[in-house]
Order: sequence, then structure tokens, then C-alpha cells
Amino acid sequence: MSDGTRVWVRVGTVADHVVWMRPEAIEEASRELSFLVPMPHVLGSFTWWRPDVDEGVDRRARAHVFAYVEGAPVSPEPMIREDPSVDEVWWDDLRRAHDRISEAGWSGPGQSERRVRRWVSSLAGERFADTEIEWIPQHNDFHWQNLLAPKLTVVDWEGFSLAPAGSDAAHLLIYSLAHPPTADRVRDLFSDVLSGESGEMAQVFAAANVLTAVENGFHDDLREPIRDHVKSLLAD
Repeated sequence: MSDGTRVWVRVGTVADHVVWMRPEAIEEASRELSFLVPMPHVLGSFTWWRPDVDEGVDRRARAHVFAYVEGAPVSPEPMIREDPSVDEVWWDDLRRAHDRISEAGWSGPGQSERRVRRWVSSLAGERFADTEIEWIPQHNDFHWQNLLAPKLTVVDWEGFSLAPAGSDAAHLLIYSLAHPPTADRVRDLFSDVLSGESGEMAQVFAAANVLTAVENGFHDDLREPIRDHVKSLLAD
């Protein structure tokens, strides 16, 4: 900034009505959680229209200005391939942040129940057809690239919304499967969230979600670990 203050600036296209992520999610997350969860504080935002030359329409763009935070992503990609090299305080802070997100007073609607059940059934058939879904606030992009170290900071809040209970923990577990020791640590840290019928369904949901990225050319090293993980879950 002009006074020399360091900030982060994030620029993106504002989600429209056909995208489940909501345009105001970042502001809502900051309002609800910025004093409870280690996250960049929103200092301001600016919105303007810009042409989408591919679609021939104008779309809203928005820049968010965040207070600068020290740290780097634990992994340069959502998945992790080696030990995260974080201390015990970091792990404790991660669990605390997860719980505070889940207990937030407000987050808007996210993905539909129909979509969640379709993804679950694509891997598990009718196994969880009668399982009730508890909808709670979740970060919805809870992976290693969005977790900073050495001091925990959680970034990229544009997906903050209601989701099936256990979704954040389950996604972090799925993104850890290429490094079994880290997967075991995540599984132990969130054992209460990932256990039982609802926890297993959350894991299948996360697996199906990440597999869509795999099918689109991302995280190919997770393909077989995810398949093996789901097979083990459904064998119980």
C-alpha cells in the first residue's frame, strides 16, 4: 500500500448463480471467524466488470485486500507427498481451527443434498442411502495448499458454506493418502469426526470429489490410494 504496509491481494471472477460457491463467502467467513481462526483479515474489496472474451459477456471481478501474514503453504499442491514438517502446536491449532469453523454461527448454502448423494452413490451404491446428512459450516477447500506454516494460517475462504459434517476433515485425509504417515496422523487427529456412519459417508463424499479432479488430470498419484481407501471403508 502507499504507506508501505504489506498486504495480500486476491483477484477473481465473482461466482454467478450456476456456481455453488457464493460471492460473499469470503466476507462472511471473515466476519464470523477472523477472531477465532488464524486467517488473513479482510481489509477491503473492490468490484468491477470485465469482458469475458470467450463467452462474449461481461462478468464481475472482485479484488480482496487482506492483511499480510507470514508463512508458506505446507504443500505446493492440495495433496501432500512427504512429511509436512510442522510441530505439535501446529497440529493442535489445526484441530482447534477445524472445530471453530464447524461451530460458526452462520454460513450460507453450499452444494445441494442431491449432488452430495449422487457423488456418494457413485462410489458406495446404496450403502449410505438412508444416512442422515448433518449440514454444518465448513471451509470446503481444506487441503494442504491452503494451510500455511510454520504458524498455522487457513487461507482461501471462497468456499465457506454449509456442507456434510466431517467434510473438511475427510478432504484433508483424502489429500493425504499419498503419504500414509500423514494420512494416519490426520485420521488420528480427527478420529471422532471421521468415525461412524456419517464420518464414513463424509470420506466417500470427499473421495468422489477429489476423484473428479483426478479424472480431469490433477493429482493422478491419488487415484489408486483413493480407490483402495474407499474399498477398505466399504469392506467394514
